Amino acid sequence: MTRPLREARVDLDAVAHNIRALREYSGDAKLMIVVKSRAYGHGAVPIARAAVAAGADWLGVVDIAEALELRAAGISAPILAWLHGAEADFDLAIAADIDLGIHYLEQLDRVAAAPGVASVQLKVDTGLGRNGAAESDWPALFA
Repeated sequence: MTRPLREARVDLDAVAHNIRALREYSGDAKLMIVVKSRAYGHGAVPIARAAVAAGADWLGVVDIAEALELRAAGISAPILAWLHGAEADFDLAIAADIDLGIHYLEQLDRVAAAPGVASVQLKVDTGLGRNGAAESDWPALFA
């Protein structure tokens, strides 16, 4: 069989319409559109472009590689990358003006040691247990 069994087509006009509606309902709040995992397999770059053009303030991605893909495509909107393995290249992220979600002290130390000025957002676990700093680590992380 040469044709895919399933195909999803994304209507970028519909994406833009939905972003404008979210923008209207959110008032002055900053609006982040998550395009992680290549926009859930639908193409992060075109969806990110449509979202920003329609009024999204921020883009969210899983990791630095996804953020760098958006930067390489010429997207200059603020981007937050929030999951980082041991191999994460914080130097590249900082140079590309990517905000970093930090959820443990070792990551924060690595970011602080990197050249340049980093923008970080501290992730805390509020009970879900998904990649946030445990409450016992908060004093050291916030010091």
